[in-house]
Amino acid sequence: MSHSYPQMKIRLPPDVHDHVKGAAKRQQRSLSGHIVFLLRQEMEKEKASDHAVGSEPDALDSE
Repeated sequence: MSHSYPQMKIRLPPDVHDHVKGAAKRQQRSLSGHIVFLLRQEMEKEKASDHAVGSEPDALDSE
């Protein structure tokens, strides 16, 4: 199955590369697949955080 997703090159410090590579292997994912998994987790955390902040009254609105 071929995808036409954009590609990008990143530089990782050796210790980070080794960690992510080991984690990918333990989770039976490719290195790329595991990086996408980790980034999507962060996206979900950010989205949840934005919703939590958006549901509270804004202190500036009461001034």
